[in-house]
Amino acid sequence: LIVASAAATGAASSLGYHRGLLAMLAAALIGSFEPASADIVAFRSLSLLGGCMYGFLLVCTAGRMLVVHRPLAVHSTTALSYSVLLAVLVLVAWFTARMAGLEQAWWLPLTVAALGEPWLRSTPGNAVARLALALAGTLLALALFESLTEPALRGACAVTLLLAMLTFGRSRPDLQDFLLTPVLVLLAAGGTVYSSGVYVGGTLLAFAIVSTFTVLGKWVLWTLRPDIGHVASA
Repeated sequence: LIVASAAATGAASSLGYHRGLLAMLAAALIGSFEPASADIVAFRSLSLLGGCMYGFLLVCTAGRMLVVHRPLAVHSTTALSYSVLLAVLVLVAWFTARMAGLEQAWWLPLTVAALGEPWLRSTPGNAVARLALALAGTLLALALFESLTEPALRGACAVTLLLAMLTFGRSRPDLQDFLLTPVLVLLAAGGTVYSSGVYVGGTLLAFAIVSTFTVLGKWVLWTLRPDIGHVASA
């Protein structure tokens, strides 16, 4: 399911819908790290369903006046390459997190999928540099939010980041990609990114391995498929 969701997210880039499908991928990743207990899963699933309905209600009412710039689409050959790449990178990140014994480390494969657009804005070198900085910034942000144990403070941070996504992110899609993982961690995880010195070491090692694969993989994509993107037809 995770691989299929990642592949579908990459394939949707041919229509410019890949950011929307990140939500489906995030749900699959979060679910894969949930405890195998029927009552807990049922309660959290109902909570997620209620949150989705609330979000849909907001979009249909208060959010109707918001203008969000549609992301660029890429050609079908680039979308196919991006689809295969995302499936491989997400799978590597998921297994790396599992093998490292990380708890609730769904944020690792989600970060891999969210950062780095399939289309190329400048040169592959500049794109790789921005991707590396975004990966490092995500880890720093998660380490900072881990220290916040007060639910009200975590909620305030989540609201602040969501407002930033709705305002500044409308003209800066890369900012939306960067803030997606921290927002979901604040909303869905509480004190599970790090928990001890050993866990920190495992997290850093897993993150270094996955980041290396991600940077190399997307550099290959941007080098072999230098697609500048286009506005998809309605």
